[in-house]
Amino acid sequence: MKKSSQSIMSKYSDKPAKKKSSSKTSAEDLPLMANYEQRYKGMSKEVTKEQPKPTLDEKIAKRERLKSPKKEETSASKKVSVEINGNLYLLGCTENISEARIRKIAALTNEILNETKENNPGLSNSKINALALIDACDRILTLKDENSNYKTELMYYQQKVNIEEEKDRPEPTPMELLANETED
Repeated sequence: MKKSSQSIMSKYSDKPAKKKSSSKTSAEDLPLMANYEQRYKGMSKEVTKEQPKPTLDEKIAKRERLKSPKKEETSASKKVSVEINGNLYLLGCTENISEARIRKIAALTNEILNETKENNPGLSNSKINALALIDACDRILTLKDENSNYKTELMYYQQKVNIEEEKDRPEPTPMELLANETED
């Protein structure tokens, strides 16, 4: 059971299907989806009008604005160039973070990335970066756990020292006991 192409086209058209009376067809006779390109071709030119070309003076003024550093940035921070994983990065150091600290951070980052790359030679750079980040987070959590354990151990030893100091103290005299009772 064959359907004619005209009946299929009439399905998608707003106008009722017309039988071909002549061999020439106009744009109005075509269904909507057939003349979409012709209808909207002119609109695209109207929407995307060409911008006027800037003059030489405007180009120079724009270039000068890009070259001149902002006053806030130059006084507040200094730029440090570091290499991480073969790429150069320009990082800003402030009063809180020194240049030496930024260099140490970059060296540690580079070390973690290189270790990850050596252990996983067949991976792409994005996967290596993700694994290096996971490794760095694991190191941070491990250090936090160790720090917590050391704090607990320190508190234990402080309590132990306090208990031993109390044992070494002589028994209070009756006068000291009376003085302590009146203070409470």
